[in-house]
Amino acid sequence: MEWTALKHALLAHLPVATGLLLPWALLASQRAGRGIRPWWTVARYLGLAGAVGLLAALVSGVAAGWHQALIPRGHLFPAPAAGHGMEGLLFRHAVLALASLPLGAGAVWAMTRRRKDHQSLGLLALFLGLGWCAALLAAGYSGFTLAHRTRSEPAPVAVLPPPPAPVPPDPEAAAPLRALDFAALEPIQSDPVKSPAHGGRWIRAWASPGAAAAYRAGQPLPVGAFIVLSTWEDRWGRPGPDPGPVYALEMKESGPSLTFYWPRVPAERQSETGGQARVYWRGQDAGLDACRTCHAAGMADPAQRSRWRVPKLKIEATESLGR
Repeated sequence: MEWTALKHALLAHLPVATGLLLPWALLASQRAGRGIRPWWTVARYLGLAGAVGLLAALVSGVAAGWHQALIPRGHLFPAPAAGHGMEGLLFRHAVLALASLPLGAGAVWAMTRRRKDHQSLGLLALFLGLGWCAALLAAGYSGFTLAHRTRSEPAPVAVLPPPPAPVPPDPEAAAPLRALDFAALEPIQSDPVKSPAHGGRWIRAWASPGAAAAYRAGQPLPVGAFIVLSTWEDRWGRPGPDPGPVYALEMKESGPSLTFYWPRVPAERQSETGGQARVYWRGQDAGLDACRTCHAAGMADPAQRSRWRVPKLKIEATESLGR
């Protein structure tokens, strides 16, 4: 089948040659009288040769269409199409080639009818033969145009979708960098206060400039507000040397977004974090469920704020020196 498909252009030359030569023999065989019989023979020979060549060209044309994926497998005819593109030209070529088949059968029949030695082939053979030749030449010309257009047109370049834009790495993926820079924010307390709601740790609140006044007044935080609590573990009723976790709250259009970061959890406190030695919860992490309960509207109830400050030490040594 592949060999037949590759020989379509070669086999198509025979019916095209018939379309070029047969009209002359048909015209010459229209003269009645002695000596006309040799022109019968020429016309009949060209007609039979053209019919055999047409059948071979049709079979090889279908095979070529399958081979080049121009005709779907299992179909004998290309899909109907209009216009001057490849699909429209291929469809017209197939229509002309198929139309030449019944014309050729009629022309061969008319040329091979029984005739007397002095009679011409007749007008019926002339008209059917000329129509057949016109269809053969039109099919050959469309095939020639189709073949040369296929060779001259560049192969269609597959248009690939643009690659997805690279996703910039999340700067907060490993640690809440913005929350760790809390000292750049505005401090709310001058000294740490002990907060039972935050594990009994000593905390100090820091607020973005646009949210500090609302935080102090206990008013709802505006969108964009950023609050950070820096903490220390309690030691003998005072802030100890071990830092605690960092709490952060950011007000977004969708509501408050919470962050809890404890880079190094002491062994005795790991029961609070599910046994984790390092904790970084943010967004919708399940570890923040308890925090979301108190901060569902953003800032917690101001009445629950602790006022337990670090007790002042009495410096008796100074009084002794004064004496």
